[in-house]
Amino acid sequence: MTKTPPYSDIDLDRWREYEHIWTDSLWLIDSRDRSGGHQLDYHGNFVPQIATQILLRYTKKDDVVLDLFLGSGTSAIEAARLERRLVGVELQPGLVEAVRAKLPPELLGDRIRLVPGDATQAETAVRVRQELAALGTEHAQLLLLHPPYHDIISFSDHPADLSNAPSVEAFLDQFGAVARHGFDLLEPGRFAALVVGDKYSRGELVPLGFYCMERMQRVGLRTKAIVVKNIAGNERGKGRASNLWRYRALAGGYYVFKHEYVIVFQKPAAPVDRRQELLQVKDMPPWGRVQDDAWDQASRFVYSTPTLRALRRETRRVAAERDLPPREFGGYVLRRWYNFHTHQAALEIILAHPRTRPEPDPFHHTVDFYLDETGFDLKLTALPRGFGHDVGYAQAHPAALARWLYAQQSQQGRFHAANRLFVVLHDAADPSRSWELRRDFARMEQALHNFLDRPRWLTVAVTDRAGKEHQPQAGVVFCVQE
Repeated sequence: MTKTPPYSDIDLDRWREYEHIWTDSLWLIDSRDRSGGHQLDYHGNFVPQIATQILLRYTKKDDVVLDLFLGSGTSAIEAARLERRLVGVELQPGLVEAVRAKLPPELLGDRIRLVPGDATQAETAVRVRQELAALGTEHAQLLLLHPPYHDIISFSDHPADLSNAPSVEAFLDQFGAVARHGFDLLEPGRFAALVVGDKYSRGELVPLGFYCMERMQRVGLRTKAIVVKNIAGNERGKGRASNLWRYRALAGGYYVFKHEYVIVFQKPAAPVDRRQELLQVKDMPPWGRVQDDAWDQASRFVYSTPTLRALRRETRRVAAERDLPPREFGGYVLRRWYNFHTHQAALEIILAHPRTRPEPDPFHHTVDFYLDETGFDLKLTALPRGFGHDVGYAQAHPAALARWLYAQQSQQGRFHAANRLFVVLHDAADPSRSWELRRDFARMEQALHNFLDRPRWLTVAVTDRAGKEHQPQAGVVFCVQE
């Protein structure tokens, strides 16, 4: 009986015969493969040998590969050559047609399916699902992502092109939306590969590869490996340009890029029951300090850590690495993790209502969901002490509470006057335990769905920090335990 992993055709009893499959984390590739239909006809396309290695290592014959940045079709050519199937998404219709011309006609529509579209958008993900269904599967068995390295190369004039993102943060938000769709479309237990590099901007290194890795982790993928691949073999013939960059490096104190990353991830095989994990929290420590960028940056792992046990382990590791006070930092992390995941659970309850739909970008700053095509931001809050009134007054005067909540936004964050749905949680017997109502899912579901059945929106007049007036729509839902 052949002994193979569940995700490849490698016979582990004959492992010595697989010298052509690399297992080291440093890949030195002398030159780009130009055989089998591969051409150096498009700036920024990735080396075919990378696709070869990833497909051999993480797929079986006839598995479906999903490439959400198809480009000039390197992955499609390799999928055809290695007897894999592929669904490829590309923003530029002209490139889609160019890829079609490179492939055997009998494979198009049968084993290779190409989708012109914006991979950040939900409607494109829907089309990909349709193509997967046509291939007889619900999920892809491998996800490939080779995005632009932000604005290093401009690939088109299209405003949705990630190479035209106005800032690194905007680029990462767009990339995060693609990663979320890719995660949802990937079969549990299978692998994803991100091919990406870093960049310099205004004399400063921008570690784009690690920023993108963090966005992949946020959506729920687990990092398995980081491979460093040289790019020197693809930059021959630059002559004076190379000398110019060497001069600039010596003058500016930096190093010329000769590498990029191939980062490998795996989707967990079984989903974690988030609600059960939240129910394990016995006490909620105080924040202990004002929320700030330094501890926010250090605790970003809360987004991609589904279990309480893993959270504690990661908290200890980060606190030790960054020399942070373990108890105080641990309390901060627990509150942030609990607040984020209870927010996501409440959002799932909202999205189960037939009148709602999700915002495709899970990291959108001001919209979590749409109700009858109007976008709303979801906020869960205890009845604030500073409001100065009891819960009975708040229930009788929801507009006054909404105005107060807008006015008292975090002074450390950006002021938003977006439409909002406030869920106000209050334990009348012991207000200090109101945090537990964030996981009283039955009570929350009843309150939210009662509101969504017959929403009562308030127009709230608010003034931002620059003195500009806004009139967002707001809803206030009360979850009160007497």
